[in-house]
Amino acid sequence: MNLLPIVIPSKARPSGSTMRLLQAAGVPFTAYVEPQDLAAYQSQGWTCRVLEANDQGLPYVRRVILEDAVAWFWMLDDDITAFYATVRGKTVKTDARTVLEASQDYFAETSHIAQAALEYQQFAWRAKQPYAMNGYCDVCVAIHAERARVCTFRDECDLKLDRDFTLQVLAAGYGTLRVTAYSFACPKNGSNKGGLAPLYAEQGREALASQRMAALWPGICTPITKRDGRPDVAINWRALRPKA
Repeated sequence: MNLLPIVIPSKARPSGSTMRLLQAAGVPFTAYVEPQDLAAYQSQGWTCRVLEANDQGLPYVRRVILEDAVAWFWMLDDDITAFYATVRGKTVKTDARTVLEASQDYFAETSHIAQAALEYQQFAWRAKQPYAMNGYCDVCVAIHAERARVCTFRDECDLKLDRDFTLQVLAAGYGTLRVTAYSFACPKNGSNKGGLAPLYAEQGREALASQRMAALWPGICTPITKRDGRPDVAINWRALRPKA
């Protein structure tokens, strides 16, 4: 199967690690960038789709991407640092093309899946099956545009955008699929410059994001505090799993 189109919403990271990994694997992509960043991204040789305005936020960029898209496409965060294949209980670093093309075999021919993703590398090694159904889809995500357009990327969920969108997909009656046979690595939220780092740096901003999720998804999302002291939200994925 041919590799699906790849888009990367990116802000203030013209040398983003995702772009470098795709370049190394000979994989084409389009970076969605703000006018103020366009020259910096073009200087790297990237193909760009320039947005109409600066500083409109990540939900806005993703809404534009969803409007532009046709059928299945990959949407990748710009700070993925590595791709992996799970081999006999271990994750082995693998090139981007191999991982993305092989992952598509699990979902691209389905009729009931509207969103898919790769697994986090730190969890992939222990998976008992090559994929998991109807749970989170983060960072390295494939979306079926026509099916997913019943959902939207909400401004109030900017720091929980992936989780809120996946919950909307499930609430609409579609399935999601996470490929555990292949995975990715990325930095801790807010730990690297660019992107959403300024929002993560705001005092109380993560707690507010968790509270908003609880308000939008009562009985499904519950604010919690992680072991490192950072606010987060626990999600009862089973509450929205499709019956069939």
